[in-house]
Amino acid sequence: MKKFRVLAAALLAAFLVGAVPASAAFDQSVLDGIVLISSGAPDSTGEMSYWRGTGFFVGRQGEDPQYIVTNCHVVEDFILAGKALGGGELAVFFDEDTEEEAYLVDYDYEKDVALLKLAEPTDQRVALSMREAPESALGNEVYAVGYPLAADLTVQSVTSASKSDATVTTGSISRFLTESGTGRKLIQTDAALSGGNSGGPLTDGDGAVIGINTAGSDLDQNLFYAVSVSEILPLLDRNNIPYTTAESASGSNWMLYGAIGGAVVVVLVVVILVASASKKRKKAAGQPAQPQTPEQPAQSGASPVIRSMSTQHGGMTVPLHHQPIQVGRDNATCRLVFRENTPGVSAHHCQIYFDEQAQVFVVTDLGSTYGTFLAGGQRIAPESPVKLPPKSSIYLGEPDNTLYLDLE
Repeated sequence: MKKFRVLAAALLAAFLVGAVPASAAFDQSVLDGIVLISSGAPDSTGEMSYWRGTGFFVGRQGEDPQYIVTNCHVVEDFILAGKALGGGELAVFFDEDTEEEAYLVDYDYEKDVALLKLAEPTDQRVALSMREAPESALGNEVYAVGYPLAADLTVQSVTSASKSDATVTTGSISRFLTESGTGRKLIQTDAALSGGNSGGPLTDGDGAVIGINTAGSDLDQNLFYAVSVSEILPLLDRNNIPYTTAESASGSNWMLYGAIGGAVVVVLVVVILVASASKKRKKAAGQPAQPQTPEQPAQSGASPVIRSMSTQHGGMTVPLHHQPIQVGRDNATCRLVFRENTPGVSAHHCQIYFDEQAQVFVVTDLGSTYGTFLAGGQRIAPESPVKLPPKSSIYLGEPDNTLYLDLE
């Protein structure tokens, strides 16, 4: 039996060598489609602060691209500052000495995706193709590409903006999930990310973008997340932006034929392995199953606050304790009070509190005349609580009355 098992294993190895190509290496052409993004916004004193992130170009293959995909949080402060009219700055760097102003086209705060564009198409980068990863890709190797700030703080590089200075980390897909509260589709991997990676592409072995690198877990340093490309496609379609999709599966017909020809060998090996492991399975069946530890929401030592971005408040923050607070023009009942003549704000406009257990902010419009809106422009239904994660923003009647909800 032992000799027979060895022979079967050898046959399987020969089949795999002849029918399946070697493990895919990182597709270097991906670097031709990424860019470093710099966004800036003035604080209450007018002093500029800057943030960096990564983006990648989309468009038709073979044509100079003009549009860039990134995370919404990469340009969030630029948006909250009032964009360029509020003193914000937004630019992309092709290398150390070459930058170009970028413009915000559209964004979805809940999905954490944003679409930028250049004034004209560029010949300095190419458009990357995209593909929605199927459930069968679970366990497949993936690559996270971007400009993590930690890399430049650890070792001072000659330049930190060219495509050759991008960082590539490797991991595998460990889970596909849908986020509660937002419904956005996420890809969980162990491909390391850090600040500056946000907005960069997560690619498969064929170089197709399957996700937009977004964040790491506060609970486990080996858990990282990317927003599925399926979340950016509606923005592209809504704005009539052309893009290229890769084929749903890589490979060619000879791989299929080889798989069929080797099916008998595979079945034979599986039967042998099952037989040899039967005793171990029977023994394991008699042992009690280990209880699984349920996932817990991310905890933070920071406190929930509401930060008003209205110029009349000068960046004022209001802490949230254990009771909901009201926002509006009535200084007798509201904790966060707007001036009497503030356009778009009702006397008792909305109520906000922080759910400690779920770690979310709960916003309820109190039947205001002018409405309470999410950052993307969606109006909240009156008297219908809406749950928002930290780093969300809403506005009362008009974007000038924006409130930022976060843990500080």
